[in-house]
Amino acid sequence: MKISQLSRKVLHESFVDISVDKLGISDVVSQADQAIDDTPAGQAIDRFVGVPRTARDTGVWGGVMYSRELEDAWSETPSSQSLKIRQTLQQAFAPVRLALQAKFGDTITLYRAQAHVKHPAPTRTTLSWTSDPRIAAWFSGIDPRLMKIKPISDQDIQQALATYTKTGRVKWLGKTYQRTATATNDSSLDEFYYEIYDRDGEMLTDGDDLSQQFREDQQYYQELVSKRDDQLAKVVKAEIPIADIIWITDRAGQSEFILHNRTGARGYIDAQGRKISS
Repeated sequence: MKISQLSRKVLHESFVDISVDKLGISDVVSQADQAIDDTPAGQAIDRFVGVPRTARDTGVWGGVMYSRELEDAWSETPSSQSLKIRQTLQQAFAPVRLALQAKFGDTITLYRAQAHVKHPAPTRTTLSWTSDPRIAAWFSGIDPRLMKIKPISDQDIQQALATYTKTGRVKWLGKTYQRTATATNDSSLDEFYYEIYDRDGEMLTDGDDLSQQFREDQQYYQELVSKRDDQLAKVVKAEIPIADIIWITDRAGQSEFILHNRTGARGYIDAQGRKISS
């Protein structure tokens, strides 16, 4: 299922914080991260995520992802070193898995930004998902502020114009439109000019056709919504088996769930970037 197919209510709620911090598992996740410090397994996670465990504390917000070690560890033929990494991570993650199962049962809803792969490589054995759809939207190329935008209806415009006609003042899209005492002397326009003020009460400019102004805003918002929904089509959602979760970390504020991307599992992504199962 794609997030663009969800209801507007769910899309709006996707701007609510459902990060690892809010899932109620942040303490046990942090303990697991600390447990693998200075081990090959910890270094493999650091390189897969792209930042160290202390990233949020030290202000490191970006890095280079290197997935080969985890890819090998969860492959069908891991090297001896990679197998040790896998066993270390499984042992350290066990308390997190128990906490997840106690809170969510056998599955948890996760999201991932996934584009079509033009030049398929071998299918990945490990992939990053997130519990926070805002993060997935960000990775699909959407400014988080656009998640709160909704289309402007004709009724919205009519109500705003009615308020302005009655009171000489109306708030619209964060700005205030105030009627002036200067007549336009043009029967095709509003009878009076209006001035536009920002949120701080500073005058921005004036105008003489409020209806046209609102129609232009309506068209602009529709273009933004359409572009956003096109990008949202890249965001996939799945009920992921908790048994397939390798690791969780919020070290960069990304609520990242590293999954074993295995054939036939829910949320499996193939070499072409297609989600095969729900």
